Amino acid sequence: MKKISGSTFYFKKLFPSIWFGFLSFFLVTSLAAGAAQESIMFLVVPVIMAVFGFFFFKKLLWDLADEVYDEGDSLLFRKGGQEQRVLLKDIINISYAQMSSPERVVLQIRSDGTIGKELAFNPPMRFNPFSRNPVITELIERVDRARNT
Repeated sequence: MKKISGSTFYFKKLFPSIWFGFLSFFLVTSLAAGAAQESIMFLVVPVIMAVFGFFFFKKLLWDLADEVYDEGDSLLFRKGGQEQRVLLKDIINISYAQMSSPERVVLQIRSDGTIGKELAFNPPMRFNPFSRNPVITELIERVDRARNT
């Protein structure tokens, strides 16, 4: 069993905490300093940024699996306290966003499982971000072989 996902602690926990913490700090200090009485924008902008951040994190970060393990003919996804095993032959499509941060791999599978029908994870970080990820390239080839047999 080989782990094929990268760490999600920074993307799922630390970065959102810093984002919302900074916005809260800015909002509280602007209220305490009386800046909000001079311009309503000191209240509106942090609220808009918090709403934008929430939907951004929900769509792109919080749906990532915590860990993904390659078990040969299947993948084991762990997210929160749930696990879902996916056979390679049951994968319909592999979508890979290379030039994003974090890199995202989204697998569409045939049947709905405990985590869902679309499973997303980030591959391990590598030195050269402009090259194709060898783990994902190998996974695509193995899924193709599993479907053809």
